[in-house]
Amino acid sequence: MKTRIIVLAAAMMTIAFTGCKSTSKQFQSQTGNKEIELPCAGYDQDTEDYFTGMGIGENVNMQNARMAALNGAKQMINAKIGGLAKGLSTDYSRTMSGSAAQQDVQGVVEREITQVIERMLNDAEQTCEKMYQTQAGTYQSHIAIRISKKEIVKKVATELSEDQKLETLFNREQFRKWAEEYMKNYRN
Repeated sequence: MKTRIIVLAAAMMTIAFTGCKSTSKQFQSQTGNKEIELPCAGYDQDTEDYFTGMGIGENVNMQNARMAALNGAKQMINAKIGGLAKGLSTDYSRTMSGSAAQQDVQGVVEREITQVIERMLNDAEQTCEKMYQTQAGTYQSHIAIRISKKEIVKKVATELSEDQKLETLFNREQFRKWAEEYMKNYRN
């Protein structure tokens, strides 16, 4: 738990200081602090096609440090996606006709998106990994991962098209187009 808090705090500091070069130098000179370049920084920037995350883990065991970093990266993506499942399901269900259908659609879509994202995080593409041994003898791991926005939409559409409750209401291609547009607007 303590490692997760440290990883999350480090990740949040990375995000906060990424675009603040001039402010950072002024801050350094005022406080005597020194800016530290993080390995894998930059690999955690979302793009039009991917949600990305970076995690840092430190432990006396190399594998535990690696697992902590990977879990931190997954948590970062989950935090970035945030209300995506809820927002996407709510907005899409509003496009369906009939209030009874709308509620069913919203619950099913939200559940499927959440499950798809969880599965995709387990198979996330690793874009950067750096391992260091500290002077204290512990291992420090930095890992960046990404998952495809289009793959999320594709997998959710496939899952939803197989749902028996929605088979008469659900149009797979309509959802795919709608969700891809939603993802583009979500980034902005």
